[in-house]
Order: sequence, then structure tokens, then C-alpha cells
Amino acid sequence: MNEPRPSKRERTRRKLLDAGLQVVAERGEALTASDVVAAADVSNGTFYNHFLDRDDFIQALAHESLRAITEQSADDTEGADPAWRFAVASTRVLDAGARDPLWGRAVLRLAESPTPLHTAVQQHLRADLAEGHRSGRFTHGDDAVTIDLVSGTLMTALRRLVSADDRCPSTGITDVVARLLEVIGVDGNEAHALAAAAAVKDTEPTMREHDSARG
Repeated sequence: MNEPRPSKRERTRRKLLDAGLQVVAERGEALTASDVVAAADVSNGTFYNHFLDRDDFIQALAHESLRAITEQSADDTEGADPAWRFAVASTRVLDAGARDPLWGRAVLRLAESPTPLHTAVQQHLRADLAEGHRSGRFTHGDDAVTIDLVSGTLMTALRRLVSADDRCPSTGITDVVARLLEVIGVDGNEAHALAAAAAVKDTEPTMREHDSARG
């Protein structure tokens, strides 16, 4: 059965977001609403029919990109060991922040908003933790404490990565992912091996580069 055609409003919003990805790639922090409007070839009013302001637009871009990273990671590791799935997804999120601080800061704002990262973004993490625990691979599953611990550690690491004074190198990302794997029950040596292997895999493009893997 064919998927229903997106509404005109949805298509316009998508057009603005796609234009925003192009503008961010060119201008980075200097992005303005006027730049996006010009790239999308729409009116100023159209922009503000969909987004409150520049910051709201950047948060929407970050959410779309974060969702795409988690979904693409899940697709790329489908059927694999849950520890490997966890390592790849975590590495990709942190690597995206290291390469694109604007994206990272927008994700941090999302995480601190009254309605934190959407359930759709966390569903793959929950599924991997649940599967790992069910199979005996992890000692902890998708309970609230473990979700908070993993999400909180990733956001803290991301905050350090986007800091102007303290950019964590790739080895730092590997250390974070390895430690999280240990916390959920993977042996230390294997945890470090998995994290190191995930670090050399191709990573998902950030919002500056991303133009695919959309739902």
C-alpha cells in the first residue's frame, strides 16, 4: 500500500528544513532566518508560520538530524549484537557533536527543554538495552535509571565536546562509549574493543551534511 502523500504544510516545512541544512553547511553559526527563506524561495511569513525564530528552527534541524542518526544506525546494525548496536549509535551521536558544535548545542537545548528528546529518538536505545538484558548480554536493561544514566552521560560528554575550550578528541569519545558499555554489563576489555571498532566505522553526517535517511 502506498504511503499517504504529505500535506502541503508538511512539504513546506520539509522544504525549509532542507534549505536550512544547505545554509548551515555554508554559514554555520551565522545562519539567519532570511538565509533560509532565500534558499527555500519562500516568504518570511512562511518561515514564521512553521518556526518561532532562528533558535526554534535550529532545534528542529537538530531533532531531525538526531532522529536520522539513530534510525540510520539502527538500520546499519540490524540483527547485530546489541552491544555493537549500542556502541555504534552512541559513537555516531558524540562524533556528530564533535564535528558540528552548532548541532551539538542545539541537541543540548533539546535535552534540557520541558519536553526532552522525543520518544522516537530514544526508542532504539531502549530496544537495544532491553534486548541485551533479555539475552544476558547486559546486566541492566531499559529501566528508567539506566536510561537516565546513559542519556545523561552522553549529554554531559556532548556538552564537553562542543565547549570552545575543551574539544574532546576521538579517543575521548571511545572512552565514554567503552565506560557506558562497562556500566551496562559488558566486560572491560571487550567494551574497549567494541568502542574502538565503532570509532573507525563511517559516521552519520551531521546536520551540516545530512540530506537523507529521513523518515
